[in-house]
Amino acid sequence: MMEFTPFQMFGPQHMLTIFATFGIALIVPYYFRNSDEETKKIAGISISVIIAYQLITQAFTTFTFNLPWQEALPLHMCDMSAIAIMIYLFNRKKVFFNCAFFWGLGGASMAILTPDVLFEFPEQQYLPFFLIHGSILLGVFYACIVLNQRPFLADVHKVIFITIICMGIIYVLNLLLGEGANFWYLLKKPEAGSIMDVFPEPPFHLLITTPIGIVLFYLIYSPFLIKDFLAKRAT
Repeated sequence: MMEFTPFQMFGPQHMLTIFATFGIALIVPYYFRNSDEETKKIAGISISVIIAYQLITQAFTTFTFNLPWQEALPLHMCDMSAIAIMIYLFNRKKVFFNCAFFWGLGGASMAILTPDVLFEFPEQQYLPFFLIHGSILLGVFYACIVLNQRPFLADVHKVIFITIICMGIIYVLNLLLGEGANFWYLLKKPEAGSIMDVFPEPPFHLLITTPIGIVLFYLIYSPFLIKDFLAKRAT
């Protein structure tokens, strides 16, 4: 049986994966930035198909590697942001972009920087993990760079409200689905090492992670806040 190297956070392989993931997620949208509308539409749909494929593959992986069946359900925050950006690229409804933007940049970026993986590539779960989170960033950056979409301050408040409501629903679903369900890491900390290791044990970790999440949403929005402030001063 092949032995795999334990995952080393911010080790050479992880750093290469980080740069490759963020690099591709940014370069591809810039390539389509000046394309005609038909090409932009096709590219957006293609990104949606890629994300859908990753979600389906993720479900199959759950059963292939004998993981708890609950993991096949797309209920993690990153799964939900993937579905949100997929829907947005089809119907262009702003609420889906808003959720994908904050959940995606907050959740997917954090997942890429502090991944819940135990072993390095070529272990079979390594690549799918980064592909799905990279696809989310690709979709969000595509909406921002190619479709000129952006959030506003009111959108931050809306997404915070939606997130808190979803958190309550997901917490109850975790309890109903039983052992093996730990969506949004509300019941247990990630198995792999993460920043959550220094927090209190669940559910008391929510007293820290919830305020941090809210602050993170505002930090993600801050470049737009600064840009708008400077634009007002210039007029």
